[in-house]
Amino acid sequence: MSEEKKVVASEPKELKRGIRGWQVAFIGLGGVIGSCYFLGVGWTIQVMGPSVFLAFAVVGLIVFGLMISYAELLVNLPRKGTFVAYTNEFLGPTLSVGMGWSFWFNWVCYCPSEAIAVSYVLQELTGINSPVAYVAFALGTMAALTCINLCAVDIFAKIESGLAITKVIIIILFIIVGFGIWIGVWGSPTGELVGIVEDGFKGMGVNFGSGSLYHDLFPNGFAVVLILMVVVLVTFQGTEIVGLAASESQDPEHSVPRACRSVTYRIVGLYLVPILLVLLLYPTAWSTDERPIFADVMNAYGFGGLSYVFLAVVLVAAFSCANTGFYGTVRCMYGLSVEGLAPKFLSKLSKNQAPQRAVLFTLLFMWIVLIIGLVSELTGTLSNLYGSLLSMSGFTGTLAWVGIIASQKRFRVRLKRNGYDPDKILKARVKPVMAWIPWFAMIAQLCCLLMLAFGDILDPEGNAGGGIIIFTVATSAVIIPMIVYKVALSKGKVRDLKTLNPEEKSFDELYPPINK
Repeated sequence: MSEEKKVVASEPKELKRGIRGWQVAFIGLGGVIGSCYFLGVGWTIQVMGPSVFLAFAVVGLIVFGLMISYAELLVNLPRKGTFVAYTNEFLGPTLSVGMGWSFWFNWVCYCPSEAIAVSYVLQELTGINSPVAYVAFALGTMAALTCINLCAVDIFAKIESGLAITKVIIIILFIIVGFGIWIGVWGSPTGELVGIVEDGFKGMGVNFGSGSLYHDLFPNGFAVVLILMVVVLVTFQGTEIVGLAASESQDPEHSVPRACRSVTYRIVGLYLVPILLVLLLYPTAWSTDERPIFADVMNAYGFGGLSYVFLAVVLVAAFSCANTGFYGTVRCMYGLSVEGLAPKFLSKLSKNQAPQRAVLFTLLFMWIVLIIGLVSELTGTLSNLYGSLLSMSGFTGTLAWVGIIASQKRFRVRLKRNGYDPDKILKARVKPVMAWIPWFAMIAQLCCLLMLAFGDILDPEGNAGGGIIIFTVATSAVIIPMIVYKVALSKGKVRDLKTLNPEEKSFDELYPPINK
């Protein structure tokens, strides 16, 4: 055991701090606004109807609860091991293994799905539709992601923050143009929309006005909204990346709480406002996941040129989200290794202070998932690889959020046990008036996971789409690592050394008991 504590002098001991404070916030946005936002939102609007706005509002509240909980942990108990360090310390190593590896599994599945989304868009933009082009574009995207993430972290930060800014600008453009169409400043209905929507101020007439508010909000019933909430959660996943980036930011004490707050506000604005405009301008029954809903709205009102812009932004969004997810899952694997919950060799850093071994390990499995997925689609074994991977990503990624909030709750319990009043001593704390929000966020997410499992039973029309199968596969990704860990522990093959970086202190060192 003593040999494990020795560190070669020439070997880097901590991750390089190469990310600036403003880049942390945009990296967080980059992890959220992916192809699922532009393509998946159209499908959720079609199935849920106008109630999709309520679903996104609820998930926005969940995100807020997550971020204020995470900020409290990051600022008051700084760790380089990402959220895994907190789950290990407050929930125990077994649960931490399950949640950490499920987070890794989440992005290992999600990044190849984004590479496939990029391939779809490139075929649409270039007009080259063939199996060869489909495979070549997907493999090329994964190769580009590989090159970027083998670079130093400061290069990654510059590339990713630039991509995130591009997405934000495009969404703001839609808000401006869409609002102008709604109030009647510009744009006229075209095609099938002629005769359904009049020129001028649109009001609430496109999707409302049937005389029944319930039917307007829930055209396919209320149950489908509950069942598909996990799909809405997928579109928000990646928010926790801001915490992963925080450990490598140059001023974490100030940048973390500011980034957590700003990311939450911006996400709510960048999701809810555009979706509201879509509901005010475009019939929900016409929505689809074959093209970005924003492009369809532009086409419907005579802005054909802008529709290509929104098609192209899917390319940027998919690449950016996969890039950020790649970064996040590598840091998660590094954290698992640092905490003794993954093979030790994965925590070794390169000369430029990057977790290169964790990068290569994760890359290997992403390539395996992508190649198996492509072969399965081309041979007809899988009909919708993209959708299946997104659903599994939604399940496993949600567990990371639950783990973060549960860790924050246990953190406060231990503070009180040691004689401290969290509301008096903590910085960037969850204020008492908001204490219910993290509880709501955690319970709501657990309910969403159960809905995914039993969706096929609750919705006999099949809108849930194989929920039990997805639930089983995703659950296995959590349970199997836990079983392996327990078996290894029983055989004495698990490291029980929990390492801390030189500048880090344990919970008891920072908050020693004062009531004894």
